[in-house]
Amino acid sequence: MIPEKRQDAILGLLKLRKMISVEEIAKELNISEMTARRDLTRMEESGHQIVKVRGGAKLLEDPDEAGTNYLNNQFYQQCLTCRREKEAIGKMAASLVQENETILIDAGSTTFHFVGYLGGKAVTAIVTATNIAEKLEGQEGVTTILTGGIFRSKTPTLINPLLAQSLTQVYADKVFMGVTGISMSHGFMCHDFLEADVKKLLLQSGKEIYWLADSSKLNKMGTIQIADWQSHDYLITDDGIEADIKEELTSKCRLLIATRG
Repeated sequence: MIPEKRQDAILGLLKLRKMISVEEIAKELNISEMTARRDLTRMEESGHQIVKVRGGAKLLEDPDEAGTNYLNNQFYQQCLTCRREKEAIGKMAASLVQENETILIDAGSTTFHFVGYLGGKAVTAIVTATNIAEKLEGQEGVTTILTGGIFRSKTPTLINPLLAQSLTQVYADKVFMGVTGISMSHGFMCHDFLEADVKKLLLQSGKEIYWLADSSKLNKMGTIQIADWQSHDYLITDDGIEADIKEELTSKCRLLIATRG
């Protein structure tokens, strides 16, 4: 059965039952649980009227209900904003991850899309956000490590002075960073002081740094500088980038452009 027909069948089951487990989907459609999880992820990301819950999915009869399942409506809306761009960036970023690598993943809506494409690779993912850890749950080949800390539902990032001690023991192959804005003069920016501290720790804990930012965030100021430009760092953005900004960025970092599709 092709993915589109499987997903239509899953939606039909949800309309009948309102909530269904991965195990039930696998038995009803005679597919593996891994395939069922992957279909649910794709359905959620493509705007179907569902939301993943632990072990399965539920039907969203009230569109406003979606916000509560992403811990707050603000983050949910961020995931929907520039979705095609973020998915293209996420897909390109995931293609750069190699087998048996250890990667660090920052919080954010673009990194949230990124982790949906990691399944099937034998990687160890160290994450600071609970929703990203949950999205990685059950993905084939991925071992997920969630850093400890104080839980804040705003992002939802774990923040704690002890985080510094745990991250100083890590030196990952790649670090994938989220960002609020990118300034040509001030580099990479965000709006939250505590989050900025976490991001700075992540930057010290990996060999290669990849900034994930859709083109709407380029040439935009934030409140707090996370890091200045480094010529050896990578920036992955989408093909909506303006020509003059593209030229300037090429002189500041290693620029990678993902095609929307």
